[in-house]
Amino acid sequence: MNWRSRHGLRIALLLGALFAAGVIAERGSAFVPLRFAIQRDPALMPSTRSLPAAEVVSGLPTVSLYVPPRDLYDRDTGILANKLEHGREWERGGTISYFEDGRLRFSSRVGVRVHGGGTRITLPEPGFRLFFRRRYGARATPRGAIFDPPHDHPLKRLILHTDVRVDQGLRWHLINPLAYDIARALGGITPATKPARMFLNGEFLGVYVLTEHFHERDYFETHWGHPVRLDGDEFDALWKEIAALPAPRMRNVSGLVDVENLTRWVIATIFCATYDPFQGPGQYRDPSRANAQWFWVNWDMDWSFRDWRHDTFSGLTERIRERRRARRASDPRAYLLTRLLAEDPEYRAFFQRRWVDAFNHHVTPGFLRERFEHYRAVAIEYGVSDLEYLDRVETFVERRPAFVRQLAEQWLNTPPSVRCRVSGSGTVQIDGYLVEPGFEGYYFPGMPIALDVPSEFRPRFSHWRINGSVVKAPRTTVAADRDVDIEAVWTVPGT
Repeated sequence: MNWRSRHGLRIALLLGALFAAGVIAERGSAFVPLRFAIQRDPALMPSTRSLPAAEVVSGLPTVSLYVPPRDLYDRDTGILANKLEHGREWERGGTISYFEDGRLRFSSRVGVRVHGGGTRITLPEPGFRLFFRRRYGARATPRGAIFDPPHDHPLKRLILHTDVRVDQGLRWHLINPLAYDIARALGGITPATKPARMFLNGEFLGVYVLTEHFHERDYFETHWGHPVRLDGDEFDALWKEIAALPAPRMRNVSGLVDVENLTRWVIATIFCATYDPFQGPGQYRDPSRANAQWFWVNWDMDWSFRDWRHDTFSGLTERIRERRRARRASDPRAYLLTRLLAEDPEYRAFFQRRWVDAFNHHVTPGFLRERFEHYRAVAIEYGVSDLEYLDRVETFVERRPAFVRQLAEQWLNTPPSVRCRVSGSGTVQIDGYLVEPGFEGYYFPGMPIALDVPSEFRPRFSHWRINGSVVKAPRTTVAADRDVDIEAVWTVPGT
C-alpha cells in the first residue's frame, strides 16, 4: 500500500471516529451529527445525566448546566466563589443540555462565566453567560435549537439569567421578555428570549430566561449580515458633534443618529415605565450607512411595569442646572429628546405621528392582554412559586395606555386627545393599517386621519359616513379636531 492509500485510510478512519463522536442535535425525530464540532454522546454528557428524568417528561423548555464543583466553589479559582470577577480568565469549561417537548434538542461542551451587574450581589440565583468555542468543541448552537425565526441562527453566546428582581416586597419575574415583546412591536431592536426551567449540576435554580447576547459582531452579523461597532471613544466624539450644533434639529441631527430608531426606543421606554433606561451595551455605530450611523437597542428592561402612574418622560429629559441623564456623560439621548421636543416643530409632529401609530395599531389593549396572559401562563406552568407580582403587572397593562396618553398630552402641551371609532362592517384602512369594525384609536388634536378602502373591496364600496356626513370618495382625510365616528357603507350588506 503506497503512502497515498495509507493517508486515505487514515482520513477515512478519522472521519468514522468523528462521525461516531460528533455533536448530536435533534433534527425532526432523529439525531444527526454536526460537522462543526466534536463531542461525546449527548446522552452521556454530565449535564444530561444529572437532570432528573421527570424534568424531561414534563416537556417544558429545560436547561441543564454542569460545571465541575471545584470550578464553581473553590475559594481561589471558583467562578461562584469569586462572582464579582470578570473576563476570560474567569471562564470555566462545562457542559449544557437543552430539552424541549420531551426531547434532548442539543448538548455540548461550553465555556461558562458568571453574568450580571448588581444582581451578582443582590440575588442568590446566579446568572451565567455561555461561550461556544472551537476549544470546547461546538463553535455555536445548532440552527433553530432554541429560538424561532427570525432568531433561529446559530448562537456563539447565550445568557442564562433568573430575570428576577426584588422590589416593593415582591419578586418580579419574566419582566424582560414582556418588555422586549412591547419594544419589538414598536419597532425596537431587541434580543430573543425564552423562559426555561434551569438546573445547575442537577439542582433546580428556578425559572430562568435564555437570552441572546448583544454583540457588535456576532448578533449583527447573524441578523443584519455585517458587524457594527461599539467604541467608547467614537461615542464620545459623537457627543462632541451633537453638543457643537448651535440648534439641534431633526434635519441636522439625522445625519448623525438614527432618529427613527431613537424615537421608537423612547416610546417603548416611556410606555414600559422603565426606571433605569440607560443600560449598556445600548449604543452602536453602523459604518456601512452613509449617515445616521448611530442607533440604540432595547436591553435590560427588567425594572419596568412597577407603577402604571410613573412619569417616564421626566427620566428621559433634562432640565437646566440638573445633572446629565444617563450613566455615560456622552450619551445624547436625553439631551436630544429634550431639545427636539421643545424646539423643533418638525420633530414634534414626527414624534406625535409615531406615538399615535404605536398605540393605535401596534401596542393595543388586545396585544397587551394577550402578552400578559401568555407570561402569566408561563409563570404558573413553569413553576414560579411567588405569583403576587402578577396582579401588579396586570393592573399596569390595563391602566397604563390611558395614563400614558394623558402624560404625552401634558409633556407635548396639547389639548386632550381625540377619539376615533370605526363601526359597521368590513375591513378598511386607517393611516395605512387594516382595521376591523370596533377599532378605537386616539389622536392629538388636529392630526389628519387618512381613510381608504382596500382595492379588492372598492367595487362594493358605497360611501363613508363620518360623524353623520356622507363622503363618496373611497380615499379621504378627516381632521381629528373632535371625536370622530366612521362607518364604511357597502352596496352589498355585510361586506
